[in-house]
Amino acid sequence: MKMIQRYSVYVLLLAVAVSLSSCRRAVEKARRNIRFEGIERVERQGLTGAEVVVRVMNDTGYKLVLDAAEMGVYYAGGRVGTVVLREAVEVPRRTTDSFRTLWQLKISDPLALYVLARKVKSGDLSQVEVSYAVEGRGGPAPVKISRERMPLSDFLNTFGLTIEDVKKQLK
Repeated sequence: MKMIQRYSVYVLLLAVAVSLSSCRRAVEKARRNIRFEGIERVERQGLTGAEVVVRVMNDTGYKLVLDAAEMGVYYAGGRVGTVVLREAVEVPRRTTDSFRTLWQLKISDPLALYVLARKVKSGDLSQVEVSYAVEGRGGPAPVKISRERMPLSDFLNTFGLTIEDVKKQLK
């Protein structure tokens, strides 16, 4: 279950990094100026919680605020669970630093979670899909984006990442 939590949080945090705008030009600019640099630490808190320390670069003139984030994880068409941000996160302007984030895992189907964990260990992520909803602010602009059930590989391509990058985080 720890591996699934880490995987789910990693994918959600990637969504946050690109969630500052919905148009292509602004996303490209955000990609240059706002970057998710990695997960430094994942620490479980009980059975359904996690503290994740992430490194983020914000090279914009605006403070970034993530008020709410939720990501659904699906395997073979069925919902496995949901990862929810428990408290807001702020990234000051023109900074690169580590930030503590708190997450809660809500398991929808324990058996599907078990199957997903086994598939992840074997390296088969082809049937994994994610959905996400993010709300926050990028300076003066409110941000509210969401996407329903997209293949994990497509989601990762948005950030120039591969499934191999995710597997490295799970080890």
